[in-house]
Amino acid sequence: MSEAPRRPRILAVTSGKGGTGKTNLAANLALCLRMFKVEVLLVDADLGLGNVDVLLGLDVRHNLRDVVRDECGVEQIVVEGPRGLRILPGASGVEEMVRLSDQELARLLEKIDRYCSQMDFVVVDTAPGISPGVISCLLAADQALLVVSPEPTAVTDAYALLKVLSRRPGGRDKPVSVVMNQIGSREEALRSFDRLRRTVARFLQMDIEYLGAVAWDETVVQAAKRQVAFATHYAGAPCSRDVRKLAARLVSSARGGSADMGRFFRSVSEVLNE
Repeated sequence: MSEAPRRPRILAVTSGKGGTGKTNLAANLALCLRMFKVEVLLVDADLGLGNVDVLLGLDVRHNLRDVVRDECGVEQIVVEGPRGLRILPGASGVEEMVRLSDQELARLLEKIDRYCSQMDFVVVDTAPGISPGVISCLLAADQALLVVSPEPTAVTDAYALLKVLSRRPGGRDKPVSVVMNQIGSREEALRSFDRLRRTVARFLQMDIEYLGAVAWDETVVQAAKRQVAFATHYAGAPCSRDVRKLAARLVSSARGGSADMGRFFRSVSEVLNE
């Protein structure tokens, strides 16, 4: 009997507004997932303003625009990043990418889907905000990771995104995990999340879960200036430890049927207990 094709777990990393550190978190989370010996593809789905390649200092010659124009296949534009992470670069400053017709977008997604069959995880960095493309991306994913910073405006915009999502068929049932980013303290993160959770439950009849928090750390700024990932170049920093814990939780929940469970859960436990 032939082996069933691999089905990756698709994680859509999103935010209600810009400035929450969403893209930086998505890139470093994808790198930390690689610690667990799984195949990971990071997709820059901010179609008109993609910048994952800039963030990681990668030399990118082709991007999704070339796939849309049938000038390249998906496998030809994928670049290898740190730790063997595979990256599908978006296009920056290309107006046609934000004006794709439904048919063009469907063809693009079909091509990406065929490539993704080689992966265990696909981390999709969406554009911020509540555009139809973002909401469709969340609905198509297995799990939405909502990145929220503690500022009241970020929490308000996160609620607005969830409100739009809840109005779409299947939106209320979409698994949404919140990551509180750029926090000053765990108490602050939990307070902000609890306010959001209670408001969402009361007015939208949705359940959201708390995946974890990532501390504000000056090394994030230093890494961005150097165009490197903080998770690899500042592995001992608090922010790096926090993102490793997020990755461990995601892998643990997704790999419940893994064959070598003893070794797998030992590696997850080591990260969670750092």
